[in-house]
Amino acid sequence: MNKTKYLLLGFILLISLSFRLIINYFIPINQQVNLPVIFMGLANLILIFYIIKRLANYKVGLVAALLYAVSPWTAYLEVAANPYIILLTFLLALYTGTKMLNISKNFFLMLIILIITIFIYKFNQITIFSDVGLINAVNSFRGEINQTIFAALGKIIENRYIYLSEHLIFNTLKQFTPATYFTNQIRLLGFSNVSPIYLGLIIPFLFGSIKLIKSISKSKISEATTGFFLILPSILSKDSPDLSRLVLVSPIIFFIISNGIYEFILNYKSKVIRFLFLLTMFMVVLQFFITLSDIAIREPVRLQMFLGQK
Repeated sequence: MNKTKYLLLGFILLISLSFRLIINYFIPINQQVNLPVIFMGLANLILIFYIIKRLANYKVGLVAALLYAVSPWTAYLEVAANPYIILLTFLLALYTGTKMLNISKNFFLMLIILIITIFIYKFNQITIFSDVGLINAVNSFRGEINQTIFAALGKIIENRYIYLSEHLIFNTLKQFTPATYFTNQIRLLGFSNVSPIYLGLIIPFLFGSIKLIKSISKSKISEATTGFFLILPSILSKDSPDLSRLVLVSPIIFFIISNGIYEFILNYKSKVIRFLFLLTMFMVVLQFFITLSDIAIREPVRLQMFLGQK
């Protein structure tokens, strides 16, 4: 890369660091800034840029790095020193290492499964079974069916294993809902009212998704399987979908969005594409400044109310 390209990446790193320091200044999630985790976040940004640059091109990698830098999702979790940021750094470094050493995709998938399994087991991250509401729901349903002529059948149908299986399927589907990522339906860290990813980016996300589906092949099935294991910690959470755990899939989402934006740039001469691109930029810039305003004025109050309820 020439000097200009290095400067652009350095500028994005500066934006990323500044955004996190602003959040840390206005929202006292931690008593003091956790620099090691924030620097790991900067490492994530560089690794995402490098990986996507190799998968696509320099421009797509640069856009993905910028998305990581200004996303409230990643920024909040880094300021909060969330352990999944550290796990994300490790997984990105592992992916980069396997590519550099030309290690097979199947071996990489096995490593991912092993690492995530060890992490969620060692740090007691399987909390879905501690959800008292699930057991209460089963008891409630069984109590209702016992009042009918199907009481004997109810013991087979309404049991914790079937109900848990249904709940796991429902949890899995919720991980793929755009509302989880592009709206404030799920509160970041339990208190925030900002969207994890700016709503305006849903337009290039849809375009990028269509492009990805069209280009999918049998050789990419193992990579798709890897994506499923990245959402597994969130599926196994009693608070599923859990944005703190879903940050593991954020590079994939940023890659899809950056691909969509790149498609806009390539087809900018089309009036429809130009309109969608300008609409996206307007919505993202507007929401970014609204988010900054929220961080300075409303988010500290929300955090104090959240801490008061605990």
